[in-house]
Amino acid sequence: MSYVEADVQVGDVLVGRRNSDEWAAVKVLAVDRWPDERQTLHCMMYRPTAERPTAATLGSLEVLAYHTPMSAQAFQNGWEVLCTCPVTPQDLVGFHEYLKRLDFRRYLEVTGQDLDTVVAQANSHFAAGGVLNDQQRHQEAIAEYTSAVELFPLFYEAIDNRAFSHMNLGNFQSALDDFQHSLRLFPEGEAANFSSGECLLRLGRLGEAEVIFQAGAVYSTDYRELHQKFLDLVRELRAENGS
Repeated sequence: MSYVEADVQVGDVLVGRRNSDEWAAVKVLAVDRWPDERQTLHCMMYRPTAERPTAATLGSLEVLAYHTPMSAQAFQNGWEVLCTCPVTPQDLVGFHEYLKRLDFRRYLEVTGQDLDTVVAQANSHFAAGGVLNDQQRHQEAIAEYTSAVELFPLFYEAIDNRAFSHMNLGNFQSALDDFQHSLRLFPEGEAANFSSGECLLRLGRLGEAEVIFQAGAVYSTDYRELHQKFLDLVRELRAENGS
């Protein structure tokens, strides 16, 4: 009987032969069962070995990836259950990080945390970052904003403020990365949108900056005049550079 036809268990360690004749091993950390009877296995992957792993050698295997979601169908042929063993907190580090980024409410549920408590802690770091930023202590402010985002990854306001602190230090690529991250979380963020254009300008990426300012000069509500001002500046610079 193939593995997917059996009863999938959390803690199952599966082994299978790869095309290279190496042995692969994965440990099942969690199982998502869907209404159509498909299953997604959240796995920890071990580095392939030349020898077939055993229950006795499992503890010496090197972890290749702490979390990889995989369809149960991937284990249909040639895989077998080596053993079933407890899933430890260390095993779950990658799975928890995955949930934190993609399914925050489930992350709180499986880690036994309260949303209001986590948000309050994140807000405390956010406020501390604001005080430090006002004191021109931008590097320390960045650390506080980072703590806020680590607690609550959807906290786009903290990501924005961290980006502004990076701008104050002249770290325009880091600031741009943050603004783009913020816009993925909250596409309507006008401050992040305008400031991403300013970062591109500072980085000399004038064509990309022009695209942002041109759109903002038409569609922005709060930053339309600034978009137009910077659009004119970018076009002047491009004309001077012949680009």
